[in-house]
Amino acid sequence: MKCYIKKDQVSESIEYFKNAGFDTDDMLFLFLMAKHMGVSASYPVTFLNSALTVEQKMEELNSLWLLGGLFDSGEMCSSKGVMFPTAFRKLAFYQPGTEFNKIPGRMKDTVEKKNINVPIFNDVDSKLTLRSNYKDLIDEKYLKGQRISLSKLAAWTFRFSSFEFDSMPNEKQFSRVLDKAIKKYFKITKNDFLWLFEDDISNCRLIPDTDSIKGQEVRNQFDFDATKMPEVNAISVPEDAQVSVYDKDTVAHYLALNGDNPSDSDIFDILMNKEQIVLTGVPGVGKSRYTKTLTESGKFADSLTIQFHANYSYEDFIGAEVLRSEDGGTYVTTKQGVFLKYIEKVKSDPDKSNKYLLVIDELNRGNIAEIFGESILALDRNYEASLSKEYEDVGTLSIPHNLYIVATMNTSDRNIAFLDLAIRRRFAFVPLLPNYDFLSEEVIFQDFDLGNILKQINQRIIDTLKDPELILGQSYFIPKTNESGKYIWEANDFKNQFNFVLLPTLREYSFNNASAIGSIVGENLSDGIQDLDDFMASFSAEFGE
Repeated sequence: MKCYIKKDQVSESIEYFKNAGFDTDDMLFLFLMAKHMGVSASYPVTFLNSALTVEQKMEELNSLWLLGGLFDSGEMCSSKGVMFPTAFRKLAFYQPGTEFNKIPGRMKDTVEKKNINVPIFNDVDSKLTLRSNYKDLIDEKYLKGQRISLSKLAAWTFRFSSFEFDSMPNEKQFSRVLDKAIKKYFKITKNDFLWLFEDDISNCRLIPDTDSIKGQEVRNQFDFDATKMPEVNAISVPEDAQVSVYDKDTVAHYLALNGDNPSDSDIFDILMNKEQIVLTGVPGVGKSRYTKTLTESGKFADSLTIQFHANYSYEDFIGAEVLRSEDGGTYVTTKQGVFLKYIEKVKSDPDKSNKYLLVIDELNRGNIAEIFGESILALDRNYEASLSKEYEDVGTLSIPHNLYIVATMNTSDRNIAFLDLAIRRRFAFVPLLPNYDFLSEEVIFQDFDLGNILKQINQRIIDTLKDPELILGQSYFIPKTNESGKYIWEANDFKNQFNFVLLPTLREYSFNNASAIGSIVGENLSDGIQDLDDFMASFSAEFGE
């Protein structure tokens, strides 16, 4: 069934932008359009119409409609039909005298002129890339120190969009789909929540409806005088209709409880293709769960898990000279390390269709250059590295193609910046993010939405500590399963988890800054309340609906 954003919420988004206080200039939404197109400091985009393919022109026109169109899919505008939300307050149309289908031909001039006064783009032959200080300029000139509500932006952007579900979704499910859709549409990264967007969809849930708002109902939200009425008519050429449809497959993909992470099957496919990957993310995002899933998948004939640490060495990993007593004497001999020994085990299997898995936990905790030594070259596969000496009669090392390597790495670890570039080049890096969806749907703690609460805490961490790599993973809020296999918190267990697991992590991240911890979890909870009734009262006051 087709679902749409509830009409009242579209109206609320319009009122939000009327009163938000952003600069009324169109450039903020032209920047968002460029962001949708993928602009970055290194990737150029262009508004030069003659440089675009037919498909790119159609996409640009559709983006213009989604961001500013005052007419629905059954209508077409001959003039005064586009108004970006920042211009709602002063009722300023974008290119009011131009027919909608011809507006893209005028956008290049607009961007170039505005970029002269507020140069957020580098402009080389009409190819635009972001300048190094673009965030500061946009924040000062257009955002005015505010952030855009993602829930209100989604309600406006997808006001005419249809989402195809198997059955009527609840608000939580519908919001999850819209959350992922808007983040994908504008290519939103976690750093964007530091300055550009307010990640508030989980707090301000979007409500599904079976009817969409009509273009006339949108136009009725504005007090146009007779000279400013949009010139809109029923569409005469169906091929010219602007549409936005999210089909069942896309919606089902967004509904999956993976959060913003790749699925288990996606990670397996990446591993099969690259042969060696690193799962990265802050503590608690489920890196160990992914590796456990791989080792227990039945897709590997055998697996071995090792853990790097500060004292882990080449001798442990590749090989070492050791003393051995025999016949009353002491001799110097050699011993293979775990990596070399496992490679030889894999090679000894005559069935080369058998797959083997090596898991390296906490990759960046060890001195990678020292641990791998000359064997790091063998990570290129098809390359045989000569070892400094023979270890149990093995003097070369090459990694067979049926040996797959998965490593894990905590991005909150301050040692990550020193990760050997040789490793970065030879591994595929798969970032994992906190899975708020899983907490919201699967973990029960009275009437609290733990996914929403963790998202609030993480946003406060970003706002307070200014480092998105210090956010918390979902494992901080996942209890052991009960007899029925469900994740249900008992109040006292949750209190202890909060006081003795979550709070110490925040103290470490903030260098024991009491003020920062108070800003993140609230003053009353920041010291660790031991009385259960007092804890629940304070937790409810801070994070209750």
